Amino acid sequence: METFEVVLARWSDADANGDAEVLAPLLADDFRGDGPAGRVLGKAGWPGRVPAGAFRWTRLQVTHSVGVATGHRDGVACTVVAENRDGRWLIVNVQRGS
Repeated sequence: METFEVVLARWSDADANGDAEVLAPLLADDFRGDGPAGRVLGKAGWPGRVPAGAFRWTRLQVTHSVGVATGHRDGVACTVVAENRDGRWLIVNVQRGS
């Protein structure tokens, strides 16, 4: 089983490069991306958006079922939340400040 840190690194690279093929299986079906000014994207809309800079985490918290990484992307605060579902880590939420 991949660790949260490995999935986070794969997500960060794929997201920064706009690689929808790699992103799709990393996102939970009920994924929610919350962006500046109240913009919300689901799993279908997230991989098609304009790529953002790489996410650099400054704090990582992991339990057996939830992983939370906080940090910065393009100089803006960002939080990534993943859930361990049936032995597989899936990104369930990304929140980006304005």
